[in-house]
Amino acid sequence: MSLEPTITDIISRLRQGLFPNEQSISQGIVLRVLQQLGWESWDTTVVWPEYQTGEGRADFALCHPPTKPTIFIEVKGPGKAEEGVRQALDYAFHSGGVPFVVLTDGKTWSFYLTMEQGSYEDRRVFKLDLFEREPSEAAAVLDRYLNRARVESGQALETARSEYRSRNRSAQARAAIPDAWKELVEKGDELLVDLLTDAVESKAGIRPDSDDVTEFLMSLLKPAILHQSPAPQPRALPRQPVAAPVPLPTAPAYVSPPRPPAPDSNPSTSSRSGTLTVRGKAFRYNNAIEALATILRELAEADATFLQRCAQHPDVQGRLRKYLGRSPEELYPHREDLREMIESLPGGWLVATNLNNLTKKNIIKAAAEVAGLNYGRDVSVEF
Repeated sequence: MSLEPTITDIISRLRQGLFPNEQSISQGIVLRVLQQLGWESWDTTVVWPEYQTGEGRADFALCHPPTKPTIFIEVKGPGKAEEGVRQALDYAFHSGGVPFVVLTDGKTWSFYLTMEQGSYEDRRVFKLDLFEREPSEAAAVLDRYLNRARVESGQALETARSEYRSRNRSAQARAAIPDAWKELVEKGDELLVDLLTDAVESKAGIRPDSDDVTEFLMSLLKPAILHQSPAPQPRALPRQPVAAPVPLPTAPAYVSPPRPPAPDSNPSTSSRSGTLTVRGKAFRYNNAIEALATILRELAEADATFLQRCAQHPDVQGRLRKYLGRSPEELYPHREDLREMIESLPGGWLVATNLNNLTKKNIIKAAAEVAGLNYGRDVSVEF
């Protein structure tokens, strides 16, 4: 059976937040993938759970011959894969030099060569993100490194070593820079916006609005259109005295375009009011914060597990904090002064409100996806 349909189903379930912890990821993703790749997951001499190492227990050891580990797989909870790199490589190093380590939270899969030189990141051969790849591509990567026949023949390890030493690695990374930049801007990446906001404040002495910063960044993605005037016809001109050179004007600074008020709104009180819909029900909102909270509350009222699953979605988390959590400290771990900027949701959940509007909209899109709804049809809002 092809691995691709399995990956397609796993991605769908991941987007709905159906794997809330390590145990569910191990059983519902890792063992399922290994079974598809030829490993008899019920045979604990070849897929050895909780393998004892000199430093602790590896979640899974793939063994060849039986009972002899050749790959360690370490499983972490959602969004926590990067936290286990050192632990996983230490397990391999203190177990007789297991040459290959896989670290996964179900969504991301990182493949490491234990015995190579350099930092932990230097030893990573490849990082697979299931949300960033087509299912066919993801299936090919997993097959390349974890297919049982390839592992037992040594071909998988040799392929990893060859790729690690390839001179094409830098070129592949360089080619991905524009797409990575585009994604950071389109998602209103919090660190990127904060970095530019701080720089503007240092230059101007005034802190800009975060939405003005995101609008400027978005403007950088728009292709410049050059209008070429037709060439003038040459004609004889009388001689004129040579004039002193006139300095060329400098390019005007970027000015954020004015935001038009929503229909029937009062521009003096809000330029983000309007009407949103959730499953055919219409709600008026006065600003983007109210729109975000209304949609999350409406979806949570219909499904008691919704907010727990939604909190696991990668677009509902920043690089340094969560946007949906149980306490103000969880939402603003490093900013005590912002901890009042929250909205209460059902079941004791809270949503951060100190977010640019692009991030708010991305959270709404993620919420629709987790709820199994279509953004733009089942859930619709504009601000």
